[in-house]
Amino acid sequence: MGKRKRKYEIRIPLTVKGGIRAQFGRIGAHRASKLGRRVWWSRRWTDTLESFRIGARLGRGRNYAVSGQVRDLQIEPGLVQATVQGTEGVPYHGYIRFRLPEGETRKAIVQALRAQPMLIARLLVNELPFEIEELFASFQAPLFPSLKNDVWSRCSCPDYANPCKHLAAVYYLLGEAISQQPIRLLELRGIPLADLVTDVPPAQESGVPAEDPPDDDSLSGFFGREFVSFPVCGDPIPSASETGAFLARLGVLPFWRGEERFAETVSHVYTRAMPKGVTAWTAERLDLRREDQKVVIVGSALHENSRRLKVDFSWLG
Repeated sequence: MGKRKRKYEIRIPLTVKGGIRAQFGRIGAHRASKLGRRVWWSRRWTDTLESFRIGARLGRGRNYAVSGQVRDLQIEPGLVQATVQGTEGVPYHGYIRFRLPEGETRKAIVQALRAQPMLIARLLVNELPFEIEELFASFQAPLFPSLKNDVWSRCSCPDYANPCKHLAAVYYLLGEAISQQPIRLLELRGIPLADLVTDVPPAQESGVPAEDPPDDDSLSGFFGREFVSFPVCGDPIPSASETGAFLARLGVLPFWRGEERFAETVSHVYTRAMPKGVTAWTAERLDLRREDQKVVIVGSALHENSRRLKVDFSWLG
């Protein structure tokens, strides 16, 4: 006879109010809806997790992330610390440490990225060029971590497996954030955006004084003749059909805390507020009364505050 499978007691984690919730069922799902496909760095992060041989714990970690079991998440260069609520009263504490390029290697990577401003520009619009991964690989510093020598993790839970389902939930939240903002992947590797973008003009960095900017009030001198401004014709009327357009461009808000998903909640508010905003923009009278306070005439009955008043329309005949 075959061995009987060992049965484990089903344990439900304790509910957390205000926990960090994943906003989509899988990593990169929102980007897939916008671009028609999942972005390549989202798929690569998923492949990275699967290479860790997490197995079924990855699915349980995803459930933890979606239900908001992660109470706290702190990200530093090369270090992620988290507090995850499990089935016990005391939450578990875990950390994930990433190997960072050091010394001359880190300096060379930063200089190589600064030498290609278009790559940084694409990072600023939340895109991750393939060239950045190739650049990291050329310095023997892989951009995406591997389990053997690029990442170390530890959790205070009694699970013998590492990473456990609690750390899997943290990996999942990181993947969703990286899908929307790939610069976070570079931050995990110890290269924040501040090291790639500088506010000091290049002329001042080299010791050459920068030229004085032109005076905004001397437009006639700039054009060589009297400058005549164009008449202001007013702003275009916003379209009520574009409700939530800015929200769609903004994308997912990473590490969102709330019972409802951020996009769905704000989209509902947009839908209700947009018609009133157009009415206010056109200087029309804005009716701020609640629906149950408005007066509506239906047939020969006048309804006001849920009360029916009889109206005689016989004189119309």
